[in-house]
Amino acid sequence: MRKAVLGLFLALTAVLATAPSANASAPSGPRPAIAAKSEGDVSIQRTFTTWATNVNVRHNNASLTTCGMSPSTTNCPNIRGQVNPGDSFEVWCQMVGSQTVGGNPYWVYIITPNFDGWMASYYIDYPDNVLPDTRSC
Repeated sequence: MRKAVLGLFLALTAVLATAPSANASAPSGPRPAIAAKSEGDVSIQRTFTTWATNVNVRHNNASLTTCGMSPSTTNCPNIRGQVNPGDSFEVWCQMVGSQTVGGNPYWVYIITPNFDGWMASYYIDYPDNVLPDTRSC
């Protein structure tokens, strides 16, 4: 029974995390395309936090393709929000970007209750560059 309740809670949390908040504006543009995954599919992703403070979550309001195909501070110049230690977020997918941060070439597309966008994987509180159980974008 306890596992069933936990599973229901996690599923509901994942759905609510992707829904726009009443206080937040809806993100512009679709999430990045993911192989073998349709936009209507719902699944529970692993949640992570960051070890650094005020980590920028980025986007490119003028060109979704530029940012989504090769994330970097240059290609994703718009800051949608920031995450801090203890802020839990869902990692939608990961890919090698066009900028290496702290020796880590990976960038992740994250989803929070208030915003979503690209973040350098270097800042995620996890010891390896590639995150476990996280698909490629």
